[in-house]
Amino acid sequence: MSTERFTETIEIKNYTRKKSIGSTSHPARFALLALAVVTAVGALTFADSASAARSGPYRGADSKSRVKITSKLDANSASGFSSLLKLQAADGSAGDQFGGSVAISGDTAVVGANSIAGTVSGPGAAYVFVRSGGNWTLQQKLTANDGAAEDAFGSYVAIDGDTVVVGAFSDTVGNNTSQGSAYVFVRTGTAWTQQQKLTAGDGEDFDIFGRSVAISGNTVAVGAAASDPEGLIDQGAAYIYVRTGTTWAQQQKLTAVDGASSDFFGDSIAVVGDTVLVGATEDTTGANTQQGSAYVFTRTGTEWTQQQKLTASDGAMSDNFGFSVALAGDTAVVGTLQNVGATFQQGSAYVFVRIGTNWTQQQKLLADDGATGDSFGNSVSIVGDTVVVGASGDTNGSNGQQGSAYIFTRSETAWTQQQKLTADDGATNDSFGASVAVTNDAVIIGSLGDTIGGNTFQGSAYVFAQSYTVSGRVTTPGGLGLRNAIVAITNSLGVRQTATTSSFGIYSFDNVISGDTYIIGVSSKRYRFAAQSILVNDNLTNVHFVGLE
Repeated sequence: MSTERFTETIEIKNYTRKKSIGSTSHPARFALLALAVVTAVGALTFADSASAARSGPYRGADSKSRVKITSKLDANSASGFSSLLKLQAADGSAGDQFGGSVAISGDTAVVGANSIAGTVSGPGAAYVFVRSGGNWTLQQKLTANDGAAEDAFGSYVAIDGDTVVVGAFSDTVGNNTSQGSAYVFVRTGTAWTQQQKLTAGDGEDFDIFGRSVAISGNTVAVGAAASDPEGLIDQGAAYIYVRTGTTWAQQQKLTAVDGASSDFFGDSIAVVGDTVLVGATEDTTGANTQQGSAYVFTRTGTEWTQQQKLTASDGAMSDNFGFSVALAGDTAVVGTLQNVGATFQQGSAYVFVRIGTNWTQQQKLLADDGATGDSFGNSVSIVGDTVVVGASGDTNGSNGQQGSAYIFTRSETAWTQQQKLTADDGATNDSFGASVAVTNDAVIIGSLGDTIGGNTFQGSAYVFAQSYTVSGRVTTPGGLGLRNAIVAITNSLGVRQTATTSSFGIYSFDNVISGDTYIIGVSSKRYRFAAQSILVNDNLTNVHFVGLE
């Protein structure tokens, strides 16, 4: 069976790169992003709230917005991620692509908006949000102090603690068009300031330095996927910077030992401690052109060396293995846009684990409902034993390329799909899942194609929080179960949910968002009950109430 492929044309100022990646529409990774202030959303079924629909989400800052996000939880999972907020830029406009890249660290998230898909391209921006209880609010909008139109600032973002890195791959440096750069911002108190602009010491025209960015502590890694080491066109490179005090200096330039023209090494990048993972999406492996690969480098002292080259055990031509990468300790995840059987560009993700200095493939991840053009694997993120995989081309109902994201968890050495996340307000070409980021208790998913008002490709980002079950028993002073009592749980935003006790006095709330403090109380015609304050960070099964005479 033959498949007709299409050519995606990516324009960077005066430079045009043609990249064959599939026969269905796929969002260009060179043109992404956007974000901004909170707009609304509830995943629970709320009751008796002035700002809540009785069987749907509550209204948020934007009174015109009613958004319900679907979290499809596997029946075997006791808890999962439930929707919390939809984020938008208060100053957003068409073509911002807010949500094209996202990153999260603790209670801080950053969303990029490169502003290059509009009729008039702006310099781009990145938006920082912070979490308090169960609510996320905008802390600051970041821009480059020397930003110019079409810089693509915000196309890629990374965060670790109080440091954010923002890529601007189309930035003109000196006289070099689209050489690219990356900006480091630091937070003092609640204020962010630009600490330094990073550029390659040997940068040239159209290197697209800033094509990917990553940070771990005082180490930053930046991809320059179109650089030409030793004259090899578009072989690509990655640059490592380290911070001493408040100053960043280039430590080393990384290239593949077997690098060749058009590998695009640096298309994606991840760093944790002394390990860097670099994707080379168009690397030819054997006779397979554009199969792709990923390279692991490790640091000893101040010296980086290539530890291993990773490839898919079942790799084939045009898989684009390495399209996305993520790293956590001794576990690496690599996304690919490959065909799965006869299903064109369904996509997949591969998990590798390291024992000693040797990496082996642990498992190939696939969506249980994968289909043509899903682009499952276009974005990946990992924390501990949890992996999130974006599928920005997934069709939901009749909405082509609405997009979705999948949650996988590991038990011992086996990975299983736990959830599929989609937006109930999703529409055609939203590309939900274009970017993903995960921590222990939250997931952020970018939707760069989301139309806001009449602004096409303004974009948005969705926050999902780890959710748990809160349950218990309501009894009389004598210890008998009290039936038909009303139990109410109220979050820090004042949103209230209710449940009615069974004939044995049992009640239960599912999908209670973690990280928030709740007030839970009981109403009964006959007895009084003392309200309780609970912090939800796990399943709570013993929140009991005893009636007062």
